[in-house]
Amino acid sequence: MTSYLDVDLVMGPNPSDHPTPGMAIWGWMSSVELAWLAEQAALMNSVVEVGSLRGRSAFALLTGCDGPVYCIDPWEDPGDHAYRGFMEVCGHFPNLRPVRGYSPAVADQIPGDVDMVFIDGDHSRESLEADIDVWLPRTRKLICGHDYSEIGGYPDVKPVVDERFGSKVVLPERTSIWTVWL
Repeated sequence: MTSYLDVDLVMGPNPSDHPTPGMAIWGWMSSVELAWLAEQAALMNSVVEVGSLRGRSAFALLTGCDGPVYCIDPWEDPGDHAYRGFMEVCGHFPNLRPVRGYSPAVADQIPGDVDMVFIDGDHSRESLEADIDVWLPRTRKLICGHDYSEIGGYPDVKPVVDERFGSKVVLPERTSIWTVWL
């Protein structure tokens, strides 16, 4: 049996040929997850994404939400290739608000509260706890994140999310996205 984690994760076809927003961008998110992000973002007036890297999930969020989408990532690499690559695929969106740095340290650069926060940055216990601590009080509708799974190499995500939110956590079908509606 093939799981969603086995298909179309790394690179999709030409962007203009793929019906799922962001699928043609390198990354580790399935087409089902990207479609879910775009659908949720369409219900929101503002979004924060923690951990944008190459822009796969950012593209889906930017496609869905008409309001500002704040994409937070340090984009730290020699030659600044990661940031330039991100801007090549997402820079054309008028609602894009890139914020360079680590989530807790740059949170004050985002004005006011936001409707949705999607956390997919550093997956360590300490980092995830800090991201939740910073963004939960500023989230109006939905806080969610990626890699809520026993598989995939991020053992801290599920325990941290379960400790913080318990039975409020819901996983959309065929995803490893944790969600908590507020």
